[in-house]
Amino acid sequence: MTDTASLFPSLPAVSGKKVNAAFDGGRITSDGGVLLLASTRARAICERLAALVPDGRDPTRTRHDL
Repeated sequence: MTDTASLFPSLPAVSGKKVNAAFDGGRITSDGGVLLLASTRARAICERLAALVPDGRDPTRTRHDL
């Protein structure tokens, strides 16, 4: 059996919990794992891009609920 943790060493934690990927489920009828991997990659890309955009607003007058 292949160690899938070594295949995806950089999956980001979600709410402080470690995320593991395993593809040893045999024959399944869903591609949900692929969607999960795509969404985590997209989120990481968005976070990196957002960090590069300068925000000149006064932080005491800016509120983000999300």
